[in-house]
Amino acid sequence: MDDTREVPERLLGITTFLLAQVARAGRARMGRMLEERGLGLWHFAVLAALAEGPPAAQGELGPRLRIDPSDLVEVLGRLEGAGLVRRDRDPRDRRRYVIELTGAGRAELEEVTRRAAELDAGLLAPLDAGERAVLERALRTLFDHHDPRGRRAGR
Repeated sequence: MDDTREVPERLLGITTFLLAQVARAGRARMGRMLEERGLGLWHFAVLAALAEGPPAAQGELGPRLRIDPSDLVEVLGRLEGAGLVRRDRDPRDRRRYVIELTGAGRAELEEVTRRAAELDAGLLAPLDAGERAVLERALRTLFDHHDPRGRRAGR
């Protein structure tokens, strides 16, 4: 397939098309970086969610991150196998599992976050600092509008 042909002008005038194309480039870069570390986007999401608070019930993580329960079992199994999380029965309710980030998981999350910031810098290289700030604010506004998980108290 010849990918050197110009994109039709009609498409370049559609913001949703442009967002999708930039997102595709960013997701591909992020995917390659995570794959090098034996992770995927869901693994990163789970580590990030666990870092924000106390141990989480497995049944709460799936809906929060919009990961199907059967997929979450595989994600947690891989993270647990790599020593990045610990999965234990909830002492208050033996039917539930509580997931906790390990020290190795925190270190991995810090490294992946650092590398993700480098990827962001590369993806956004054509923009100066002010343009990046405007883009980030605009994207957060759109995310908050379209996804209730983005809304924070007082915003």
